Amino acid sequence: MSRRRAPGTGPGLKDHRLVRWFIGAVLIGGYLRLIKATSKVVSEPPDYWQRVRADWPVIAVSWHGQSNLAYACIPDTRNLALLVSNHPDGRMAAAMARSFGYQTIDGSGASERQGHGTGGLTAFRNMLRALRSGTTLFATADIPPVPGRHVSPGMIALARRSGRPVWAIATASSRRRVLEHVWDRMQVNYPFSTIAFVAEGPVAMTDPAVSDEAYAAELKVLLDRALERAFAIADAGRR
Repeated sequence: MSRRRAPGTGPGLKDHRLVRWFIGAVLIGGYLRLIKATSKVVSEPPDYWQRVRADWPVIAVSWHGQSNLAYACIPDTRNLALLVSNHPDGRMAAAMARSFGYQTIDGSGASERQGHGTGGLTAFRNMLRALRSGTTLFATADIPPVPGRHVSPGMIALARRSGRPVWAIATASSRRRVLEHVWDRMQVNYPFSTIAFVAEGPVAMTDPAVSDEAYAAELKVLLDRALERAFAIADAGRR
């Protein structure tokens, strides 16, 4: 005898695998391509990609709320992997990433509200394995749902363990809306913009005399400064 689900219970529409793929790869990925195709990208420094290639593989990090636009602006996604969570939103992000040619690593760090089921330990091992095989890693520095713009200890541990240099990445579009009430201050970008792509680095985080907290504070400064600079460049482009 079958049972009917009570109203408001059970999986939602976006929990279906094909729906997640469509939203991520087609809708989100297609919208990011539209923004990129109709906008001018200004990079600082202009030779950042050559500099990153010289240090390959690296660990590239950005703040969570404005990372999607950066994924669309990377000139070459070969040998580049994104860390994506097992949350339904993360599954859509994974579909978007793969539509751009990125590899994906499943898992996320633990937070104050979610300490189990994140796949963090397995993800950490897979990130190390990817870096050691010559694949650059792109990840967000902060973990939901705690207030954003705080560096995850896992990023520092990864930099220490792998020995790979860290780059701080920020992007901004001249036509945008920042959702200040959302935990990560998500940036909604619009087409026909000037896009600023700012990269700061490389920074080595392997000195045993420096604490994890000090390295996290240093990386936060770099990320905040890169984002402030990206906003300034993008805004100058619309004048």
